[in-house]
Amino acid sequence: MTALEIDRLHKVYTDAYSGEEVTAIDDVSFTVKEGEFVSVLGPSGCGKTTVLNIVAGFVRQSGGTVVVDGRPVDGPGPDRGVVFQSHALFPWKTVLGNVVFGLRMRKVPRAERNARAQEFLKLVGLDGFAHRYPHELSGGMQQRLGVARVLANEPAVMLMDEPFASIDAQTRRRLQEDLTGISETRRPTVFFVTHDVDEAVFLSDRIVVLSRRPSRVREIVDVTLPRPRRWQETAELPEFRRTANRVNDLLAGDEDAGDGAGASAGDGGVGDGGARGEDAGGGPNAA
Repeated sequence: MTALEIDRLHKVYTDAYSGEEVTAIDDVSFTVKEGEFVSVLGPSGCGKTTVLNIVAGFVRQSGGTVVVDGRPVDGPGPDRGVVFQSHALFPWKTVLGNVVFGLRMRKVPRAERNARAQEFLKLVGLDGFAHRYPHELSGGMQQRLGVARVLANEPAVMLMDEPFASIDAQTRRRLQEDLTGISETRRPTVFFVTHDVDEAVFLSDRIVVLSRRPSRVREIVDVTLPRPRRWQETAELPEFRRTANRVNDLLAGDEDAGDGAGASAGDGGVGDGGARGEDAGGGPNAA
């Protein structure tokens, strides 16, 4: 079963500084199967987060279609749950209150929603913290809470926008192991945006590598590493480094190809500097 289908996605912003149209995404197509973990990588400013925000329903595409669980995306919906880089928790609610919020909005009976929340808090290692508040948790614990909140609502697709980017390296590795454990046991469908090649290889079933702007799918790389995965053992496998090297070669090759043909961030073209058009156009910054 296909959980997410992106077909010929296209997005154009108007740069408020120059008034010119900036094509952020040009003809991006790929699918994510039910229970699959797919990461998206690409050069900085290529629009990875824009793709995610279109799938989430936060930004409307200029062309193409996005279908989740057989239904076209036309705005945000409970079939998609988002884990942000910034934790986006309700600071006035307890850990339990944050997790049950979406269930309460869907009118799930209290006993059922509390039981489900406790189940997922235990899954992410936060059992015993139900009555704490977000400010009483570390950054890593807050991100675990964000994951539990999404999982408890059982969305068709979990969208994760660089969720571990602001966390220290040691905690990030532990959270990556936690996430791959959840992926192996619960099999959620995950669409994951990252800058980190090793992170993508460790977590994913497939990696979608985007080109620089205007972005297209440069290649989709299969990750054939055995599961379960643990960092120390997995990173030592020859296949891990071969896969990471392949992705790095694609990213480096794209940068080399752009040196003579495309404008850079410094000259106001479609590099990182072009991301201003996304801000001006009402969309979020591209990753």
